[in-house]
Amino acid sequence: MPVKRCIVPFNKTIPMTSRPAYVALIGGANMDVAAHSSATLVAGDSNPGHIVCSPGGVARNVAENLLRLGVDARLLSALGDDVFGQALRQAAAAIGLDLSACSTIAGQRTATYLSLHGPDGDMGVAVNDMDILDCLTPALLSQHIGVLEAAAALVVDCNVRPDVMAWIGAYGADKLVFAEAVSVAKCHKVLPVLGQLHTLKANRMEAQALSGVAIHSTPSAVDAARALHRRGVRNVVISLGADGVAWCNDAGAVGHRGVHPVQMASATGAGDALLSGLVYGHLQGMPLDLSVAWAMACAELTLSSTFANSPDLNVAAVKARLEEQTK
Repeated sequence: MPVKRCIVPFNKTIPMTSRPAYVALIGGANMDVAAHSSATLVAGDSNPGHIVCSPGGVARNVAENLLRLGVDARLLSALGDDVFGQALRQAAAAIGLDLSACSTIAGQRTATYLSLHGPDGDMGVAVNDMDILDCLTPALLSQHIGVLEAAAALVVDCNVRPDVMAWIGAYGADKLVFAEAVSVAKCHKVLPVLGQLHTLKANRMEAQALSGVAIHSTPSAVDAARALHRRGVRNVVISLGADGVAWCNDAGAVGHRGVHPVQMASATGAGDALLSGLVYGHLQGMPLDLSVAWAMACAELTLSSTFANSPDLNVAAVKARLEEQTK
């Protein structure tokens, strides 16, 4: 099957459906501590630079991005009874993120993500402390079943426990379930529920681990997307960094969209922005190729920000970026 090259004139003629009630998101909510060096990193030495603390976590980041795009969101996660947990609740209140189904776990540390970036903004190394998510169990989620039942879509990241992923797969078989692979070490959790996923978003290494297809080029990435679709995932989107995005839709059609130049400030959060754009696009009735275009514009806006969630992300900014790319 030929690969569809996605060159989309993005304009106001795209149909938009009515705004959904909300999206429920299950997974990580943590404090991001991002260090950016001013010069080339020197191992074993103190490097001058700047450090930024901001709310993060895959599910939480996607939720904030959806809010910035005008889609209501409710987060189901676990926070510690510590300073970071309090800060995350205050930040959520400031942006209107509903944490009523987010549990506070006594005696536990709020999840924290520490990353080190070079002067080009690309991440050199990171450490994540996500142990608190072991407290997010199917029993705990069952207490908020009403929140899940009324959601227009579910988003889950692979920071959750394997039994939580299995529970979501069984429960969400009749719902729109979007999954984020997160990392090579964690992405295996989706393997038993591939057939229950509406959309799977993964990067090159994660898609290779899940599909068994070695990804060394754009065509091989397309092959990996097609392989995962054949295993039951309706829509597969694989981010390839500077090589763009490969995808396979629910009809088995495949495609690729290249990147557009952006001055990168930080890579943190770009993948989460991509997923939020995919969720938004589907809820607005876009076919996958247009959702991918929209999602990539969301990611590009985020790459140009030092924050995991760009304060400049909104519908008007995404439309303007896409329209500029067609000139």
